[in-house]
Amino acid sequence: MARPPMPPGTYGEIWVSDGGAPYKARARYRDFDGVVRTVARFGQTKTAAKNALVAALRDRARVAQGSHITPATKVADLAGLWLAAGVKTSGEPWATNTRETYAYIVANEVIPALGGIRIGELKLSVVNRALSTIAARNGPGAAKTMKTALSGMCQLAIQHEALAGNPVRDAVRIAKRRKAPVRALTTDEVEDLTDRLRADPDAVQRDLPDLVDWMLGTGARIGETCAARDAVLDLAAGTWEINATTIRVKGVGLVVQERPKTAAGWRVLALPPYCVQIAERRAIEVRLQGPDGALFPSPQARALRDPSNTAGDLREVLDRLGYEWVTSHTFRKTVATRLDEAGMSPRVIADQLGHAKPSMTQDVYMGRAVVSADAARVLDR
Repeated sequence: MARPPMPPGTYGEIWVSDGGAPYKARARYRDFDGVVRTVARFGQTKTAAKNALVAALRDRARVAQGSHITPATKVADLAGLWLAAGVKTSGEPWATNTRETYAYIVANEVIPALGGIRIGELKLSVVNRALSTIAARNGPGAAKTMKTALSGMCQLAIQHEALAGNPVRDAVRIAKRRKAPVRALTTDEVEDLTDRLRADPDAVQRDLPDLVDWMLGTGARIGETCAARDAVLDLAAGTWEINATTIRVKGVGLVVQERPKTAAGWRVLALPPYCVQIAERRAIEVRLQGPDGALFPSPQARALRDPSNTAGDLREVLDRLGYEWVTSHTFRKTVATRLDEAGMSPRVIADQLGHAKPSMTQDVYMGRAVVSADAARVLDR
């Protein structure tokens, strides 16, 4: 005899992964539209992950029951409920920077353009007009972010039967601005640039030589590099677990967000020997020791290093040294190019850089192995 379906607003048994931190807690939840969805949350311990999931499920039910979203609800009110929920369609919570980005786009783009429109009036022509106006005024980037936000809001409205379909899915395609081709550093340019950095007093004062060497040896993002700490470095094994990124939270300051910029960014890299040497040397140099064992702390104070300020420091120094075309992204491109030239597979290169393809679930949450040690040998100097 088939079991009766769960009542709307309830969930089934909670399962917690055994693969180590970050732990993933998940449960099947029946939304108020009758659809059963899997909701997941993460934590550094099994208890933390389970508690985060229980809180999310409680809040999900509260929002669904108390929102009363109907076709007469204004987009401004829908936006507030969507921001309050703060989760992706997969049930995973937004990262802090994502939340702040959406809050900004709602306040500065969505509400001024569509806030007074009722959900039942949110037709394709209305959406297209708003997106085209934003693209012309503030550029395609702002329009694309607004489109993503609107699509999420419409999905919430669909769950409450206030919309029959998502008009944003068929909205006008936002044309991208043409970007200059990304150029990688050649082997000779890498040697020249790193030599110049070490010979430049200002670059040394800003503690840039080691940081650039590290990024060229790993392909890591600035935020990930600033979050490198003793706890995630195993110098005996020559590995670095990238499980966090440094961000600035409004009203709080710099914090280590205990997950990378993207879900696919979680990975364990085999470090080139010269990167291990950098970490070992910095561990015994008092002026380079940061809070919580940060490998690359602020050069001015015993504090976390700000990724945005670091990018600005790089820009000033690189311009002065004749490398105006180089950015931190160039270092990632250089790593990808070196590995490609060495015959590494696209999968290995994607793992090295923390890219999601081919499947986020398969590649990130189902136990990735240490990225090939061959990559470390290729990147050594």
